[in-house]
Amino acid sequence: MKRVNQSWLVLLVLAAFLFMPKVVKADSSPISNGSLFGLGLELGDPGSWGASGKIWLDDTNAFQPVVKLGANSAILQLDYLYHNYTIIHPKKGKLPLYIGFGGDLALQSTVAIAPRGVVGISYIFDNPNVPVDIYVQVAPTLWLYTGGTQFDVYGELGSRYYF
Repeated sequence: MKRVNQSWLVLLVLAAFLFMPKVVKADSSPISNGSLFGLGLELGDPGSWGASGKIWLDDTNAFQPVVKLGANSAILQLDYLYHNYTIIHPKKGKLPLYIGFGGDLALQSTVAIAPRGVVGISYIFDNPNVPVDIYVQVAPTLWLYTGGTQFDVYGELGSRYYF
């Protein structure tokens, strides 16, 4: 397999993030300005950092695509998330707990795939002039390599701006 130029791969995935909201139609959004699509930065393994997106399908369901870069590798992630707003009630904003599942695809000298679970909490500002969320999540991940498997639990922290 030829080595994929990481910068072209990142540009291609970011372009897909920008065009995806035009395809998704939602009845409602939890973001105060009604935005369906957010783009931001995520820190944490696997990889060190990356571009994180969120595409709301309605006020409780969303997809979370991420492109992460690490030492000589690029990792593509896609998760489905379900948000629960009934557990924590802050005085301002929204603080949903969420759970979901998805997968990772590591592109390096060898290709690896991984199913993963996601559990997290997100703070969504209620000001339409600040269409931002901040989140922290934990993702148990089972990597499937050509030569075997590896189980990891990753912590991730990020924020997104909604267009």
